[in-house]
Amino acid sequence: MAELTEKINREIAVYIDRKGNITDISIGNSSTVSLPFVEGRRNSSRLSGIRCVHTHPNGSGMVSVVDLSSMINLRLDAMIAIGVRNARVDEIYVALPDKDDNGDFKKSRIFGPFTKEDDKINQLMDYIFQIDRQKTVSLYRNEMKGERAILVGLESSSNNKIDGMSYGERSLAELEELATTAGAVVLEKILQVRPKKDAAFYIGKGKVEEVGLICQALHANLLIFDDELSGAQISNIESIAGVNVIDRTSLILDIFAQRARSKEGKFQVELAQLKYRISRLSGLGKQLSRLGGGIGTRGPGEKKLETDRRHIRKRIKYLNSQLEQIKSRRNSLRDARDGSDIPVIALVGYTNAGKSTLMNKLCDADVFAENKLFATLDPTSRKLSLGDGKYALLIDTVGFIRKLPHDLVEAFKSTLEEAVYADMLIHVVDAASHEAEEQVEVVNNILEALGAQNKPIIMAFNKIDLVSDYLRPSIINKNGKSFEISATNGHGIDEMVKGILEVLPQNETEVKLFVPYSEGWIISYLHKNGKILKQEHKAEGTVIVAKVRTSKVGALKRYFIS
Repeated sequence: MAELTEKINREIAVYIDRKGNITDISIGNSSTVSLPFVEGRRNSSRLSGIRCVHTHPNGSGMVSVVDLSSMINLRLDAMIAIGVRNARVDEIYVALPDKDDNGDFKKSRIFGPFTKEDDKINQLMDYIFQIDRQKTVSLYRNEMKGERAILVGLESSSNNKIDGMSYGERSLAELEELATTAGAVVLEKILQVRPKKDAAFYIGKGKVEEVGLICQALHANLLIFDDELSGAQISNIESIAGVNVIDRTSLILDIFAQRARSKEGKFQVELAQLKYRISRLSGLGKQLSRLGGGIGTRGPGEKKLETDRRHIRKRIKYLNSQLEQIKSRRNSLRDARDGSDIPVIALVGYTNAGKSTLMNKLCDADVFAENKLFATLDPTSRKLSLGDGKYALLIDTVGFIRKLPHDLVEAFKSTLEEAVYADMLIHVVDAASHEAEEQVEVVNNILEALGAQNKPIIMAFNKIDLVSDYLRPSIINKNGKSFEISATNGHGIDEMVKGILEVLPQNETEVKLFVPYSEGWIISYLHKNGKILKQEHKAEGTVIVAKVRTSKVGALKRYFIS
């Protein structure tokens, strides 16, 4: 083995069973060799009965982290590494499995260095038989909930640093939050710097091979890429890395699938999933057989993955028709609201900026709020008291995020239209975030795409209680006023409500009436639909000056006085 390794400058690995039979031979490159799974493996609580002997062309016989993880994953009897120098055996190290406190083969012990003639190496077989003789619990008992994920991003330029982090680093940090929200355990984050994306492997074939080794060393079973991948890229990366691969879009869709509660929300998520996947049917490799297999495969759309394009298009057509019906009903409700002259205010903002918490504070509501991305998905509406007998309808919309999937925006357009038809917007900003300016820009771009930017907008800098004076964001609201608030302790809320009253379109008319004492219903009508400013009692009735909602003035015309 040493002589052949020197000639071809490649690693050579040999599998030997306990009877001394060679069961497999593998040839790698100068630094790695791929090991096949052991055929005819025994009970999962026992070792495989196979030991691996392999060479290191560089002269060092020390076993690597990848060697150790391969031994544990394959439950090998032993991993023997031979350092080769000048076609001769330079040194030999042996790694043997060891049990942890639970009796699992998850630890290892390293012996050596040995020379080629050292007989002590043979005594290690007694140790192998000893530890394998006892019954142990299954090696593959999963102690960590959720998939074990490695995040991968691409940085083409390190400019525009915020708090010492480049755009790629910040985006990868946000991807970590998304992965955690989806239920994954993040083991490692990898940021590849290269001028542009690789058409076949996104980060380049060499880097994918390196990531595959990291997956093996850390026992990762999922790769999440911080961008949208084509079906071919996913298939190419999976074939080399040997683990499941999803992209940022698929991850966000998975979170939406978990959070959707209403019928409309589920339809919207399924539609977005199908539109995303139909173009990738020919390229998706392992994903086509992963039904309900974890992150990226959840939700109502997953059961259609293995159908052909015709059935998927048929389902898309059905979902579009259902969403059109829901949109029609939503428009009818909106028309009814317009007729009542109740102003509508929509909360918009980056995800996790605190919109739902602010709604709970303003309306004394119980909307679900959590310190997670996309904690609430379905839009909710509550009655907001503005004082002086005035009310508005406050609507919470889905949060925005950078690289928000296009299919998701299209599917949720009927929901996002609440921002388009609202009388005014409250743009909630996470003032404690170092990326506040960048997040505001993302929200503004999406509002512009929806056609909702040219209306009164109040900017609410939330979480101000977590911000020191010198770190306050220097963001100017070009569409209206700005207020510093805390949705948790109520700081600045009263001032913001006053600002809302000043900004809202005035739909009231001041009238002067003479109300006979026999027409007592008018007094209650005025209290319900406006506010009495002044009243003077006369012999036959009362002279009243009041402000009334413009749409309700018609019923009072015959009582007008100049």
